[in-house]
Amino acid sequence: MRDINLSLYEGEILGIAGLMGAGRTETTRAIFGADPKESGQIFIEGEEVKIQRPLDAIKAGLVLVPEDRAKNGLCTALSVRENIALPNLDIIASQWGVVNPKKEKEIVEESVQNFDIKMAGVEARADSLSGGNQQKVIVSKWLARNSKVVMFDEPTRGIDVASKVEIYEIMNDLKRQGIGVLFVSSELPEILGISDRILVMADGKITKELDVKDATQDVILTYATKFERKIN
Repeated sequence: MRDINLSLYEGEILGIAGLMGAGRTETTRAIFGADPKESGQIFIEGEEVKIQRPLDAIKAGLVLVPEDRAKNGLCTALSVRENIALPNLDIIASQWGVVNPKKEKEIVEESVQNFDIKMAGVEARADSLSGGNQQKVIVSKWLARNSKVVMFDEPTRGIDVASKVEIYEIMNDLKRQGIGVLFVSSELPEILGISDRILVMADGKITKELDVKDATQDVILTYATKFERKIN
């Protein structure tokens, strides 16, 4: 990727569209610190933040719901309780690393209730949940720490229609709370239906920024196929 310049505002859903291999996932991973970047600056609320690894991003209030939820979003062999608690140990544990059971219970119960996570109980293994409920666990663990920016990478891939609607509702709820949402999707109707603005990527670059009222599937596809000429 190169020349990636973008702004995301409070209470906005910014969609990123493009074909497979355009660099959308790589962009979110670089912003989150999951992959190294050669250069660039990231600002949150006007202050530059140095993000070298995911922990830096998490502490700054910038989090990622990854494309492969089973591989990168959850510890599937652990319980729902443990998955929600793990990234929030700095909140629920003492300076000596001892977990406060009362704080942990409060955070987990509030997350389960707020996101209506359907499961046998908080001790159920994460891999026993449906795809939609697994996605809710990932989102809920980040929102337990008052994150300011939430990036979703293909959040509705592999889940049923009802679960997709619930994910859309979650994103719109985050928007109403004033949280900035960055949303990557391969489904153009989805991008057009939920985004306020749309960035189109091709060949590792942003090729166009569109207001949703000016966007159509044909326009997006035009800029999604704007490849640089390769010279041998």
